[in-house]
Amino acid sequence: MPSDPLHHQVKKALGPLRKKAASPKGQRRILDEFNAKVRRAGGIQQVIDKLKTLYDYFRDPENSRTKKALAGAALLYFIIPSDVIPDVIPMIGYIDDATAVAIVWKFLSEELSRFEKKREIRQGKG
Repeated sequence: MPSDPLHHQVKKALGPLRKKAASPKGQRRILDEFNAKVRRAGGIQQVIDKLKTLYDYFRDPENSRTKKALAGAALLYFIIPSDVIPDVIPMIGYIDDATAVAIVWKFLSEELSRFEKKREIRQGKG
């Protein structure tokens, strides 16, 4: 997978979004538009679950700004409809979004695992 053209294009697109996600305007867009986009995306539940974790991670003030910017890049990629494969194309339009989530998830996997455990403890589930 890492050598396929889609993976390469998505990874390339995440770079500028990382900087944008760190900006106040990018942060506001994520906070304002994420939940509505999740409702529209519907049936990709496993990806949605990972996106929700990335969103919670992004919102947590205790997390590193640098790592939050990377999570934010994946969130912006998901929110912005005109990415590598436009989201208006039914079902296929979210393949690149899932790829973006997978790239960021792999990079932050240990951090996100710790975050999920910490979140479960806070919520009394751990």
